[in-house]
Amino acid sequence: MNNLISKNRILKNQSAGNSNGGTSETLREKSLKQQQIPRYIEESKLDYIAGVIDGDGNFDVRNSSSGEKTRILRSIRVLMSIRDVEVLYELKKILKCGVLKSNTNLVNYHISTQVNMKALIEHLNGRIRLKVSGFKEACESYGIEYKPADYVIKKNSNYLAGLIDTDGSIVFSYSRNVIMLSLEFKYNDYSSNLDFSETIEGCKPITIKLTKKNQSKGKVFHSIRFAWQDVSGMNSLYEFARKCRLHSRLKFYRCMQIKPFMKIRSFKTAEKHSYPHQVYSLWVIRFIRYMNPSYKNVKYYSELS
Repeated sequence: MNNLISKNRILKNQSAGNSNGGTSETLREKSLKQQQIPRYIEESKLDYIAGVIDGDGNFDVRNSSSGEKTRILRSIRVLMSIRDVEVLYELKKILKCGVLKSNTNLVNYHISTQVNMKALIEHLNGRIRLKVSGFKEACESYGIEYKPADYVIKKNSNYLAGLIDTDGSIVFSYSRNVIMLSLEFKYNDYSSNLDFSETIEGCKPITIKLTKKNQSKGKVFHSIRFAWQDVSGMNSLYEFARKCRLHSRLKFYRCMQIKPFMKIRSFKTAEKHSYPHQVYSLWVIRFIRYMNPSYKNVKYYSELS
């Protein structure tokens, strides 16, 4: 477990119970009066949930145990690092149902009751863009007509916030002196259709197609990356993260560091050991140290410490 995150703090006010022979523990929040998905959920929150599920979610559709040649939805799951458990708490807060379980460094949020799964499928219909195959099967299992989503992601859409919280990477490039956002997905007909050109106002991403080889297994992987990496777009990224609230503590923290960074960015070229350079060095060390136990392994750390 990330040793900068206190498990006791994460589980504060939670009661833990063992299951599966003690291999996992249930993270229980204070009991909620309503244990069914609300009939009405704000559009922005549904967009966020769709982004989270498209990032780290799964529609577990399996063959029926009755012997019939039918496929049924067993559960809807989102699996994330315990570092980002607040994202899953937010899902449970919105949906007012589901179970959180932890195992080592991972937390699994899942919904398995038929009434709630059907309600969530209905809510998300027309919003899922990446996990389409499983979602189509889930729709079919309930006799729901599948609605394709619009792949042009609108301005300030919380769908992107959900993707950032799950699959997003917000990093500081010391060589370029810039804070960057990137999203990378397996390349297919769905991911290649994503259009984020309007999502963050004043900041368009570049699109990069990548080919990676697994030398030990001889496999080739194709992926697509969307990268927001221009200096001129950093303030736009800051405003987006502020308006479309990220729930990953690490990623929200890094986005909120953009504003103070812009004030001291030019200090990088100041004379080493001068006051401006010390201010710059301290900011960089704080940025890479936050929730990162391996920060001393960052190659430029020794130059600044």
